[in-house]
Amino acid sequence: MNERIPTHQLTSDKASIPALKIFRFKNSSQLETEASLLPITPLPTDSPHRHTYYEILFIEQGQGFHEIDFQTYPIQGAGLHFLMPGQVHLLTLQGPCQGYIIAFSEDYFSFYNPDSQGLTSFPFFRSKQRQAVVSLVENDRKYFHNVLENMVSDHLTTEADQILTGKYLGILLQKGSFLAKKNETELVPSFSLPELVAQFKELADKQYQSQHDVQSYAMALNVSADYLSKSVKKHLGVSAGEYIQTKLLMEAKRLLVFTPLSSKEIAYTLQIEDPSYFGRLFKRKTGLTPNEYRQSVRKSTTI
Repeated sequence: MNERIPTHQLTSDKASIPALKIFRFKNSSQLETEASLLPITPLPTDSPHRHTYYEILFIEQGQGFHEIDFQTYPIQGAGLHFLMPGQVHLLTLQGPCQGYIIAFSEDYFSFYNPDSQGLTSFPFFRSKQRQAVVSLVENDRKYFHNVLENMVSDHLTTEADQILTGKYLGILLQKGSFLAKKNETELVPSFSLPELVAQFKELADKQYQSQHDVQSYAMALNVSADYLSKSVKKHLGVSAGEYIQTKLLMEAKRLLVFTPLSSKEIAYTLQIEDPSYFGRLFKRKTGLTPNEYRQSVRKSTTI
């Protein structure tokens, strides 16, 4: 087992242009079509890994399972699977799989969709009530198939206009968002966050490993720690400190399950100077010590 969870970067062909890549699945069944000209994903999709970028998996045909941060989603026919940076996932496919993998940076989406509220406004990229998978009925499958065929055709053109590709990405996300909201079984209120809370969330999502105290974020946002914490709790359901702790605990769980790092080493990786405090925090939040959690999860995967 690796000392660290494999983390993959997304490179751009041109330094001045934000990155987007489109791949085929390794066991793709797309033959004698334009999609066959796409590169096969170079990543080990059948082993745990994560990315520094966003991904959309359009699975048109296939069977299997998709594990995302300890949640298992069955793959049964057509669907959209959405991944955020830092999430650990792996695909277990049973037979050929037809579809596309769209990998893109936050900068790419923002650059070509400047009028959008941002990626966190979409139901599959938000922190609460997140829909990681959207199942597709036949009409919707055809819709995404047609959009992606056109997107791939333009993407493969030597002199492709990146503006078009960027707009296609916006269409995919907007349509996916519409279906996600339509498929929700409970009425979910609009998840438009106040600017302060959105800014805190953006900072915390990027800096939670190096900045643990609410005061640091409050200073960066030019408000008091108390006001920030109350505002975050009002709109996210947890205080600012609890939000940071939740991010830290999820990363700790990933490291416990997917690396051989000791509890002490994980504490230091998360920049928690006192490993005993890390152990107490972990047990208070999960009911298990770090080692007990590691053993329980690994045992459950072998039964």
